[in-house]
Amino acid sequence: MSEHIINDAQFTKHPTQEGVFMKHFFSSKDNDRLNNLEVKIIPGYCIAPHIHETSSEFFYVVSGEGEFLDGEEWKKIEKGVAFVAPMGMTHGIRNTGKDVLTLFSTFSPATR
Repeated sequence: MSEHIINDAQFTKHPTQEGVFMKHFFSSKDNDRLNNLEVKIIPGYCIAPHIHETSSEFFYVVSGEGEFLDGEEWKKIEKGVAFVAPMGMTHGIRNTGKDVLTLFSTFSPATR
C-alpha cells in the first residue's frame, strides 16, 4: 500500500471524553504541519469546552446535528456545515440530535 493512502485507520475512544470516538488519518506523528481525523459523537454526549493554544481546528460536519461552542455562544451545526476554532479560542461540540454526529477535523499546525 502506498504511504500516501491511508485505509486501515481504526476508531478509538477519546482519552478524556465519554461517548466520543476518533479515527486518525495523518497526525503530528507523521508531519509537523497538520493532523486530521474523523470524530464521532454519540447522541447526548459532547466534547467539553477547551482551548488549543498552538493550533487552529477546522471542522466539517459529515452527518448528524449538534451545537458548536463559538467562544461563549452555542451555534447550531448540521451536515454540510464547516466551521473553525481559531488558535486560543474556547470551543466545544455537543450532539443534540438523535443520530451520531460525524465530523472531519483538521488541526493546523499539528497539535503536539
